[in-house]
Amino acid sequence: MDQGFSAVKFGWDPMGQDRETDRALVREARRGLGPQADLMIDAGLVWDAKTALQRANDFAEHDIYWLEEPLRPDDYEGYRKLAESTPIRIAAGEEESCRQTFIELMDRGRIDVVQVDLTRCGGFTEAMKIAALAWDRGLPVANHGFTTYINVSAALHWLNAIPNALICEFVTEEETNLRESLTVQKLRARDGYLDIPQAPGLGIDLDEETIARLRV
Repeated sequence: MDQGFSAVKFGWDPMGQDRETDRALVREARRGLGPQADLMIDAGLVWDAKTALQRANDFAEHDIYWLEEPLRPDDYEGYRKLAESTPIRIAAGEEESCRQTFIELMDRGRIDVVQVDLTRCGGFTEAMKIAALAWDRGLPVANHGFTTYINVSAALHWLNAIPNALICEFVTEEETNLRESLTVQKLRARDGYLDIPQAPGLGIDLDEETIARLRV
């Protein structure tokens, strides 16, 4: 929060162990963030639809912005039941690899936020088609993909090219050795925002020494 971010995401293990643990995790996350920041919860595929609805009801008092991937990726009926039964935004899509399954998530699953990973969905061309399908349905999109500055740079260009971009997912941790050594440029957020690279291509260059060292 001191770095200017207005939204923070928590999740995955140990979420899903039991109801009291799940409730405590979200309660303490909200207490730590304070009342102003948007709190996103990434469940990590841990529940069935009934349990996910129970958790959504539990989390509502903590004013979470979205509940991400509470169900298996292909549980479209479960997503529909959940999305239609809670006012909390349901986010999903990072596991999908083509626009046809995104259509299933949007039309059958009734999700509220469409999450697209350019490295999984087929690259820029397919991602633009998915964003257009989401736009036709009045849905915002967010990127998934933060492991290297390569896919973050790609996501920034894509988000800047579509009208329904919501937020850019970005991990602020700077001690991950692979991410920090793989490219010449290092992306740093300023006041909670990332600058879009301006150089040709993705605007980011591989560190050839690192590539040579890691090549097998």
